[in-house]
Amino acid sequence: DAFPEAYKEDFPARTGVIDIRHLEELADSGDVALNLYEPHAAAPGERRFKIYRRGEAISLSTVLPVLQRMGVEVMDERPYEIETPGTTMWVYDFGLRLDGQAYELTTLKPRFQKAFLAAWAGRAEADGFNALVVAAGLTWRQAMVLRAYARYLRQTGIAFSQEYLEQCLVGNVAITRLLVALFEARFDPSGDDGRAEREADLRAQVETALDGVTSLDQDRILRSF
Repeated sequence: DAFPEAYKEDFPARTGVIDIRHLEELADSGDVALNLYEPHAAAPGERRFKIYRRGEAISLSTVLPVLQRMGVEVMDERPYEIETPGTTMWVYDFGLRLDGQAYELTTLKPRFQKAFLAAWAGRAEADGFNALVVAAGLTWRQAMVLRAYARYLRQTGIAFSQEYLEQCLVGNVAITRLLVALFEARFDPSGDDGRAEREADLRAQVETALDGVTSLDQDRILRSF
């Protein structure tokens, strides 16, 4: 009886069991749990994203900017209020579109959920660099490295806005992945053996990939990174 009629109409009992398990994981008021999933007969690039909440309701104005800056389009949102003795819990179900691309859910799900939670909790900024989690397959920490370099470039006087730097990296995901790999080859403390050889190989791959960039502005930005 805790579930509203709209929930019962939208989901089968087996989904209710899954959602109850997520709700029971919420120990404290204000906690959230997440579940990115692929609905039955989903179109390419179509996913749904559930946020589970104990306590006060979540304002859409706080959720939507985080999702949109991760490079996804929010198609719809369905809130469900779960009334239990002593507390109120919520299930928010968002319909997402990921640019019509086909993503492997098993690899996207943990990256996406960790990135959303980091931005939601304030451990990462909610800006366009988070779109690299979806577009380039990065983790939120790898995106944070590129954000830090972008801030450095801005401080040293590069003539492009942060938004354009974000768009450049999202528009050149192959080079973006190579830049992250180059950073890790240089600085990962666990990778001493063969570090110089890996770095030289990645630099050569970056230089080769840069030859295919047609925009002079984007070539300049990527070379700066």
